[in-house]
Amino acid sequence: MSKKGGLGKGLGAIFGENTSPAVEKAQEPASAAQELLIKNIAANPYQPRCNFDEEKLQELAASIKEFGVVQPVVVRKKGRSYELVAGERRLRAAGLAGLTKVPAIVKDYDDAKMMEIALIENIQRHDLNPIEEAQGLRRLMQEFKLTQEQTAEKVGRSRSAVTNILRLLNLPEQVQKQIINGVLTMGQAKQLLGLPKPEQMCEVAEAIIANGWSSRMTEEVVRKLKEGKKLKIVRELIEEEAKNKDNKEKKPKREPTENDIFCHDFEQRLVEFLGTKVKVVPKLDEQGRQGGTIHIEYYSAEDLERIYEVLQQGRHEDKPHNGEPKRLNV
Repeated sequence: MSKKGGLGKGLGAIFGENTSPAVEKAQEPASAAQELLIKNIAANPYQPRCNFDEEKLQELAASIKEFGVVQPVVVRKKGRSYELVAGERRLRAAGLAGLTKVPAIVKDYDDAKMMEIALIENIQRHDLNPIEEAQGLRRLMQEFKLTQEQTAEKVGRSRSAVTNILRLLNLPEQVQKQIINGVLTMGQAKQLLGLPKPEQMCEVAEAIIANGWSSRMTEEVVRKLKEGKKLKIVRELIEEEAKNKDNKEKKPKREPTENDIFCHDFEQRLVEFLGTKVKVVPKLDEQGRQGGTIHIEYYSAEDLERIYEVLQQGRHEDKPHNGEPKRLNV
């Protein structure tokens, strides 16, 4: 079974590999399904998902019109009717497709078991928005007294991933709504958690949306704000940096001069001779004479000592018998 980031898709993730014992028991062949009237199936009271993509529902409805409901929904008996356990998208799409009945597997679950299956099934869907997923994880932890480690194991994610997504619930409600609406990504929102005040988080979130800042740019903005800079100043700095970058990219590259070629060649020879990174930077003095600087990198006191010994050795080897120094043969 293919996976993405430790997550599966819908019931395939729940009823396939690495599932919790609670949901493994729900796995049954389609032949065990029976046809139930859609009107007799009530919504799942533990459904953490609040938003359903209408366009995707219409696409699924079109598929159901052509092929039918391939995978049964899972329900439990509730009095004379039924309650949905898993498969709400299929149930909704079947209704949109004009069906009056759907194939369903009836299970005998108590409230606790139903909640566990419903929450895990939804958390493992890759198209839950981050806030819904965080709310589902939190509810799973609260209802079953689970640690983050145990929760991560149940839903097939790393502990750090669970920790990071739960932190989104510390954001102001306004920012959470922006994540739900898809105008703010989880990567951008995570950076806002570094700010001390909720109103500051909201202000920066608005600026991210207005300016189209990436997660990396947002990280830089937050860093500057924590240094005490005002958002207006930070915005101007970011805009100036972006403008300079654009100008630099648009600037046509000049053809290398003879001196550029010489310096590059000499740079490579020094790298080979010294066994470290070297940068030759040519420049003209006030009289227009060619000069420059040589930057030699070292990574420890021992490395610096080694470079010195290489230079000394080269100096002694290149010194002629008459005592006059010669150029290093690099």
